[in-house]
Amino acid sequence: MKKLLSRALAATFTLMLTFSGVHAADESTEDLTRLLKLRLGSDQVEPPTATEVEGVYQTRFGNKFAYLIDGGRYVFIGDMVDLKTARNLTEMSRRELVVEQLAGFSEEKRIIFPALKEERAVLSVFTDTSCGYCQQLHKEVRFLQEAGISVHYLPYPRGGNRGPGYSDMRKVWCADDQRKAMSIAKGAETGSLASSETCDSAQYVDDGYLLGNRIGVNGTPALYSSDGGKFNGYVPYQQLIPQLINQ
Repeated sequence: MKKLLSRALAATFTLMLTFSGVHAADESTEDLTRLLKLRLGSDQVEPPTATEVEGVYQTRFGNKFAYLIDGGRYVFIGDMVDLKTARNLTEMSRRELVVEQLAGFSEEKRIIFPALKEERAVLSVFTDTSCGYCQQLHKEVRFLQEAGISVHYLPYPRGGNRGPGYSDMRKVWCADDQRKAMSIAKGAETGSLASSETCDSAQYVDDGYLLGNRIGVNGTPALYSSDGGKFNGYVPYQQLIPQLINQ
C-alpha cells in the first residue's frame, strides 16, 4: 500500500497547470476542451467526463490522463488513487483504453499462436523480431500454449520504418506461413524469410506501430492481458502463466 501511494503521489504531482479565470459554470465543455488542447499542446484531447469523485473531471490526451478540479481552473496529470479501497482509478481507465484499442486491431492483422488445449487466457504481445527479449519470449511460447494461453502477436517495429526489424517484420507478415516465418525471424527455427515485403499484409506492421504508440508502448516486448493490464517487458513463462491464469 505504501508503494502504491508513493508511486501515485509521484505521478499525480508531476505537473499542475493553472487555467486563469476558467470555470465550468462560465465555459462550455467545448471551450474547456479547446483550452486544454492549447495548454497541453495536443490536438488529441478528449472532452472532460465526470469521475466518481465529486467535482473532479477526467480527460485524456494521447495515452495520458488528466483531471480537472476547482470547476476547471486547475488540471493535474497523473494517477488518481482511492486510498480507502486501494483502487487506482486511472489504471482502470487506462485498461479500458487498451481493451478498446486492441479490439479494433482485428485477428487478421495479428499472428496468433493458439492455445493447445482449452483456451484459458489470451496474451497480446507487441513484438519486434530484432528484439533480444522478444526472441527469448518466443522460445517460451510453446509453454504458454500448453498451459491454455493463446499468444497474439502485434507488430511494433522499434524506430518505426527506420527500425532494425522493420523490413523482416514486413516479410513475416507477408509470408504464407506466418507462424513459421515468425519463428525463423526470431531464431527459433532454421530457414530463410521470403524476399518479398510488399503485400497487403505488410501495412499491418505500420498499423501495429501506430496502435502501440496510441496506448503507450515504448519498448518491446510489451505484454497485455485480456483486461488491459500491462506486464513490463519480458516475463519468464514460469511467472507469466500463473498471473494470466489466475487474474
